[in-house]
Amino acid sequence: MIKITVTAIILLLLVTTTAGLHAKIEKKVTDWLVISRILYFILLTASVIHLILRFSLHGLGDLLWILLLIIVYILLETAFRLKRETFGNPHLTHLLFACLVIILVIGYCWL
Repeated sequence: MIKITVTAIILLLLVTTTAGLHAKIEKKVTDWLVISRILYFILLTASVIHLILRFSLHGLGDLLWILLLIIVYILLETAFRLKRETFGNPHLTHLLFACLVIILVIGYCWL
């Protein structure tokens, strides 16, 4: 059940992040950022719950997953900050999109 939830949240994150980083109006960028943050914190909370439930079995892998999620969250915040302050950084946008796809694949295979 958690695999389906995580996959759906990551797919929604891909959509909201792409829409937010390609928005032309700052208010739209901010709105998409809020939605992306909410989805990201739901994903992080689900991952922490998953870690607590399976800690004795795969504790190190789950900790690495949560560390990867935190790194991608830092990239997300940086990309949105640059988009709101300037016109954004296309290289960071591509890196963020690639990282989101990577966590989608890892999340689907691992969880």
